[in-house]
Amino acid sequence: MTISTVKDYSPIYQRTFFVVLWVLSTFGFISDEILPPLESMSSIVNLLADVVLATLAVCIIRNRLHLACIGVFVLVSCYITCFYNNLSTIFWVNGLRDFIGLLTAYPILCYFYSDPVRRQRFVESLDKQLLIFLVLQAFCIPFQMLQYGEGDHGGGSFGNWYSGQVSICIYAISFYLMHKRLDTSHFFASLNRNKILILLLFPTFLNETKVSFVLIVLYFLLLMPLDRKFFTRALWITPTAALLLFIGINVYQTVESNSHEDIFSEEYLIGYFMLDDPEHAESDALWNMDNGTNADVPRITKFMYLPILNEQEPGHVWTGFGIGQFKGGTNMDLSEFAYEYDWLLMGSIPYMFHTYIQLGIIGVAMLLAWLAIIFGVRPSWAARRDYNVQLLVIFIVMLLFVHIDILRNPEFCMILFAIFTSSWLPRETTDNEPQPIPAAA
Repeated sequence: MTISTVKDYSPIYQRTFFVVLWVLSTFGFISDEILPPLESMSSIVNLLADVVLATLAVCIIRNRLHLACIGVFVLVSCYITCFYNNLSTIFWVNGLRDFIGLLTAYPILCYFYSDPVRRQRFVESLDKQLLIFLVLQAFCIPFQMLQYGEGDHGGGSFGNWYSGQVSICIYAISFYLMHKRLDTSHFFASLNRNKILILLLFPTFLNETKVSFVLIVLYFLLLMPLDRKFFTRALWITPTAALLLFIGINVYQTVESNSHEDIFSEEYLIGYFMLDDPEHAESDALWNMDNGTNADVPRITKFMYLPILNEQEPGHVWTGFGIGQFKGGTNMDLSEFAYEYDWLLMGSIPYMFHTYIQLGIIGVAMLLAWLAIIFGVRPSWAARRDYNVQLLVIFIVMLLFVHIDILRNPEFCMILFAIFTSSWLPRETTDNEPQPIPAAA
């Protein structure tokens, strides 16, 4: 009797996944601080990582709903970019790279989590590597702060200008690891035993990421079980959270003391989020550029400027201007739109703005539909949700809609959706139950 066997390639796929993650998560710091000559290779490294991630997706994604969503996005974005906006196919392909992480990270991770054997092997490796990532930031961010002073240079292992991304990753990873180790029947004692994970939040107050003050509150609230004792525990944990927040604010203000600005003043907050008159946004930004300063139009002002943009550039409300508007300028020319409105596309870009500019209302609708599938459709192998983890990830994604466009970065999507996919809890199995490895998830 001949027994046919199918070779299991999942260990290779897993190693490939983590290699891509570590390359993208450390190349910035290495090229900035350790081997500066590598900086010229940044574009090719990112391109190769995108190609490998896309190839990995082709090899293992078999879920029909996921494939249909990816296919629809590819076809619609191609039509909008190449036919409606008359941009080149190469421009479209380059722009498609901005969406590879968001489109493929979750389906790839579902493959690893869908089988008990793959899940155990993947999670054991993930937990160790995420802890290493946290420890690494505790060295990288203080080094960057001492080297460059306060500001967006504190991007940790991601490198310069990734301060927002690294801070959000630190909170998400620390929460994920703490939540797994937490003994809810001895909640506060368990927090104390795992205090190292709380201490590893400290680097987030050494860079210029104000969102940390929001995330630290959410961190402690969602660590508590969502049961009848939630409000009682909240009362007990409030002093601890308030103390950490107070320490964090004081550390932040000490680090930022050279700016001579009170970041909690009404004047500063209004200036940070929104200008008084969006009609002056262009003239103010161009004046700043002419005088050698950053033309970073405040986030809310970017949204408020859209009606003016729609009047100046009619016919793009539903379709946007094609994908790729936020890429180019290094090895590929900018589009006419990106060249003319460079002042608007600089600085901090809310992800919803990022999507609307490129794909209009249609793109926003596709984005929301895809996220609704990720967050709402329970995988066939999952029995229940871990609401605490899911609420944290959903809040982070909603925050990114109006905060920053790091969902375009594959490494961020790989980390965030690895944490989210872990929140789909599998059915209970017995030791004697067979655990086959299916060909696809």
